[in-house]
Amino acid sequence: MAKTNFDLQERLVSASVFTIGSVFKVQGKEIVIEVNKDKNLPHLFFNGRTVKNVSVGLSNYVKITKGFIEIICKVEGEYLEKEKYQVQKKTYVNEKERINRFLNVSVFGFYDNDHEFQHGIKEMPLIGSECKLLSREEFEELHQLSKAGELSVPLGCLVDEETQKISIAVKKLFSGHIGIFGNTGSGKSNTLAKLYTELFRLKDLSDNFTNKSRFVFIDFNGEYSKENDDHILTANKTVYNLRTKPQDGGDKYPIHKSELEKLELLSILLDATEKTQQPFLHRAIDTKWFEEDNEDCQKEIKSINEKLKKILIKKNPNFGKPFLEQYIGEFERLGFEIISVDNLSKIGYNSGTYGFYYPDRTTSDSYITDENVDAKLFDSSIFKVSVKTEMTDIQKIQFKIFDRYYHEVLEGYINQEYVGYLMGRISKRFKMLEKVIKVVTEDEPERKNIEIINLRNVNLEIKKVIPMLVCKANYDQQKELRESDDENSLHIIIDEAHNILSDASARESDSWKDYRLETFEEIIKEGRKFGAFMTIASQRPSDISTTIISQLHNYFIHKLMNDNDLLAIKRAVSYLDRLSFDSISNLSTGCCFIAGQMTQFPLSVRVELLKEDEQPKSETINLDKLWRK
Repeated sequence: MAKTNFDLQERLVSASVFTIGSVFKVQGKEIVIEVNKDKNLPHLFFNGRTVKNVSVGLSNYVKITKGFIEIICKVEGEYLEKEKYQVQKKTYVNEKERINRFLNVSVFGFYDNDHEFQHGIKEMPLIGSECKLLSREEFEELHQLSKAGELSVPLGCLVDEETQKISIAVKKLFSGHIGIFGNTGSGKSNTLAKLYTELFRLKDLSDNFTNKSRFVFIDFNGEYSKENDDHILTANKTVYNLRTKPQDGGDKYPIHKSELEKLELLSILLDATEKTQQPFLHRAIDTKWFEEDNEDCQKEIKSINEKLKKILIKKNPNFGKPFLEQYIGEFERLGFEIISVDNLSKIGYNSGTYGFYYPDRTTSDSYITDENVDAKLFDSSIFKVSVKTEMTDIQKIQFKIFDRYYHEVLEGYINQEYVGYLMGRISKRFKMLEKVIKVVTEDEPERKNIEIINLRNVNLEIKKVIPMLVCKANYDQQKELRESDDENSLHIIIDEAHNILSDASARESDSWKDYRLETFEEIIKEGRKFGAFMTIASQRPSDISTTIISQLHNYFIHKLMNDNDLLAIKRAVSYLDRLSFDSISNLSTGCCFIAGQMTQFPLSVRVELLKEDEQPKSETINLDKLWRK
């Protein structure tokens, strides 16, 4: 009986301490709370502990009771007002007692029948309804972003209440697209690294994590790719250090041959025009006649010989000695040996009769004709086509294009002038591509499920091509996997994403930009149903396609100062309230707002800084240390 009375007494004391006032005004969504005069101190005392009193802040909430319903409101402002009318016979000890304190609050959620918080407006309070502070237990429960027993990653703590730790449920965070935005030096790289470092170090991960989920990092600046560094992200990773600079030693990323032969990608890679060059590429790539049962490239050798004979007997001013030299040079660059330099110099061309001759034109039978071409040049081994070096898979793709081009030009099917410009770009573009990728026709030996592609030492063209090629290839592979097994996932992580997701660029053609954006917008819009998710980090959200930003599920918003960037966030992120949005430009380094499906309302969080050896290599140089004598 005594214990019951004690519990009842404690509840009554608790109710008295935590009740701070009552609803004074309800007008539309505007709610005003009149605060009791004895609750104007910064802290209250309960059970020997200090309790933070209500005030304006990013993490300050109150609870308004309306019958059996508990309405949760956020404090957005406060003001003081003197009592206008003095009640008769009422005396004041001092002038302060005449001052009333009022709070402006907004409804953002309620507790349902199971006492679980739900975001949104279900009921509005009544005038006179009691307003209370949240208890410590209620405050903690409100900020629990994961349930007991769920996989979760620790992120940091609340900015306004550092004792409140924030951990996010894995299933809510990583089963959606993630956007991390902030000015340079605001801490966004640390946030990105923190999320995935904590994920990779979880101890409760099963074998399915390694066998059925893949993580591909596109690292433009080499922040996560330091050689022999097992501390950044995880030791269980494969790093591809791509290189287009003259030094050797760069890695090559494996791409399936079928991906590289896709018409859309080839058209973009070679800047092919829509009306003439793209249809030609389609015909060339569809050529399959020499891919099977072709020992020692005999079919290629036969095709080269046939076209050589046609050039030598064509008698057309468009197919003179320069055309012959160009034809021979193209295929010799692909690894064939056709004719020695000495013999080629002895073959002449008469611009008057449009005829080739060998070795000189002192006699009429020196001229090459259909009847004597074999005897003069082929049977005598003047022209002897052989394979000097084995062709790579990229060279085989080039061979198909060159072979089709010379066939159609010699037969008069296409205008040499219209397609010739395309052929001039092929050697340069493919040579550049061959430095950073290797084409595979079968599945590669099993690789680690975490891949980092370092683009620090590649040129601008490759920085545009490789992310698109890698993401497209992995996404297509993921879609094929889902046809037979829907228990797998692909996660693509792009730091400094404005390099590849910008919707405005003066350095590329419209067709390239359209294909690039369509590739990533498809992953953003359709990827979820195939288990493919993207994480993008950028210091310029205004440069990124609005379609991409608006389709993200979770946001980490660090300090942003530029008006265009703030406007892009305001348009895309519907989860942010006015107070949170107005505070973005004042956030400290390492602090951010988190919003989206991982939390029912925006939270201001201080992201815990990783250990020095785990941080991405993006820190600002210490000039005092560098320059001090």
